[in-house]
Amino acid sequence: MSIVKMKRLRLIGFSEQKDRLLQDLLHLGCVEITEPGDKASDPDWTQLVHRDSSSFSQRKAEAAALNSAMTTLKKHAPKKKGLFRKRVELSSADFFDDSIKAQALEIAETVNNCTREISRIYSSENKLNASLAALLPWADLSLPLEQQSTAQTELVLGTSPAGTDAAALEAALRPVTDLAELSCISGDAEQNYYLLIVHKSAYEAVLSTLRPLSFGVVRFKGLTGTAQENIDRLRKELDALEECRTAQEELIAANGPHMALLERTSDRVTQELNREAVSERFLSDGRIFFAEGWIPANRVEDLTILLKNYVCAWESADPTEEETPPTLLKNPKWMECINMVTEMYSLPAYNGIDPNPLYFFWYVFFFGFMFADVAYGLIILTISILVTKLVKPKKTMGRMFQLGIWLGASTAICGIFMGGFFGNALEVIYQTFVPGGLAAMPAWMVKFCSGLLVNPISDPMTALILSIAIGCVHLIMGQCIHIYMGFRGGAKSGLDALLDVVPWWILFAGIGVVAVLGTPLGLIAGVVALVATQGRHAKGFGRKLFGGIKSLYDVTSWLSDVLSYARLMALMLATSVIAQVFNTIGALPGSIIAFALVFIIGHGFNIGVNLIGTYVHAARLQYLEYFSKFYIEGGVPFRPLQYDTKYVDIKSEEETTL
Repeated sequence: MSIVKMKRLRLIGFSEQKDRLLQDLLHLGCVEITEPGDKASDPDWTQLVHRDSSSFSQRKAEAAALNSAMTTLKKHAPKKKGLFRKRVELSSADFFDDSIKAQALEIAETVNNCTREISRIYSSENKLNASLAALLPWADLSLPLEQQSTAQTELVLGTSPAGTDAAALEAALRPVTDLAELSCISGDAEQNYYLLIVHKSAYEAVLSTLRPLSFGVVRFKGLTGTAQENIDRLRKELDALEECRTAQEELIAANGPHMALLERTSDRVTQELNREAVSERFLSDGRIFFAEGWIPANRVEDLTILLKNYVCAWESADPTEEETPPTLLKNPKWMECINMVTEMYSLPAYNGIDPNPLYFFWYVFFFGFMFADVAYGLIILTISILVTKLVKPKKTMGRMFQLGIWLGASTAICGIFMGGFFGNALEVIYQTFVPGGLAAMPAWMVKFCSGLLVNPISDPMTALILSIAIGCVHLIMGQCIHIYMGFRGGAKSGLDALLDVVPWWILFAGIGVVAVLGTPLGLIAGVVALVATQGRHAKGFGRKLFGGIKSLYDVTSWLSDVLSYARLMALMLATSVIAQVFNTIGALPGSIIAFALVFIIGHGFNIGVNLIGTYVHAARLQYLEYFSKFYIEGGVPFRPLQYDTKYVDIKSEEETTL
């Protein structure tokens, strides 16, 4: 239960063995290869070696092709899936089967070709539909579109806004010439469509007269035959394109059963992509390579066994003071789920302390204390166990449900002491639906409903005092950890940590003595201790004294920290009150069916809303009140080359052998 000690790793080997080594390191899963840093620009190094090139771009293209194909299949060949899916287990040999990869890439290429063809078809359809829309108003025109004149006349197709009728246009033409005829072909909500026949001698004059009236000339370049003939042709082309598009979509749907194969191969290509990204951090001259990185000290022996299969030179050494090793937390498997809460804040610095064992039970207890309902806890516990055992989710989702087991158990246990079972559902059920009412309740149930420790509804003040008392213990433990960390750094820093904390203990003990006995001696001793110690790092007596006096103002900060724990009571009360409200509403009609309906909806809502709020506030009390007393943040996460799959699990060699 600590921060894992790291070793700086340096490795030199033959380039011809690099790919096989990277594959073995991927399987080993405990080595992080870092960027070469200054060596990549150091003249002494660049004369000998350079940044190694890899097949990164090729792997990236394969990943893009697979992801694109899977996206298309999800759209055109959707497969019903539950909220969770069980991951397939594969051996390393099956996972990296080249024939499977080739088959998957071929399927992806087929699907992507269909997608590109569908995209081309849509583009063609858009163009044809635009042409069709332009021709439809001229469907009644029997004149061939390519005929724009005769020996003596000009034939002009034109449009005008719907607000301008043919009579207005004809009235404008009469003073100009009687050698023109305007015929309205059709009209819609936006425009009117005309055929203008005008003698060539009056052509320019007629157009000059009509243009101010928003008359626009329309020409169909490249089209022959009547408008209706072109409309029929376009519709046939659109029908043919639709048939082609349907065929492509059917071909995509036919590849739907191969989704699992694509997902599996996507996972493989992702591993290869990660491997190639690491490969680019190597320095090489084509014959030999150099790499450096980090490895946990407890895995050096495993690496030693692996590297016996290679012709190479390597060393592992403790990090120097100038280096910042990555942070890896090592906890029992049952406690690893709390990592998700820690990582939401920040990893501890490498020279800090692992907070997980120090706040795991606090976090679980705070959550249960705020939820405090036996039924709610059993629901959370049951769902978490079922999902964990049956679905076996990984990564963040897996940690969430593993943590849910602890949180559900804590909620149920705290609910026993707070008298919560779907709020006050037992009392409402007896009072509304059981003959004899509350008098018929067994004695043990009456005792339970009243709260073995405290009932937040009937006695909120006691719940508040209990919350504040728990918060004080929480803060004092944080200060004790601060003292421990001080002595871990040496006697001088340990003394500093004592002087940071003990005067405050004297002050608060003095406040308690004043409240109980009425004597101010303890309080005076605490004030003197603070004034004498809290400005000790300042230079000069005056500054030391001023720093000590100024520290007394921090009493308000401590008061704020203590009062923050009132949220323990507040959220417990909120959960209970909302549950009670829904129970009361459900009982109003006096119908067991109505009660059951309101009961299910209401309590489902209460669990969902308060689950999020309780999770956040339990974390907040750790982050702001607890961590502020001892936590050194800013750790860099340890990112080894290892399997990072989304759809499948890779069996270990031991599992494969069995």
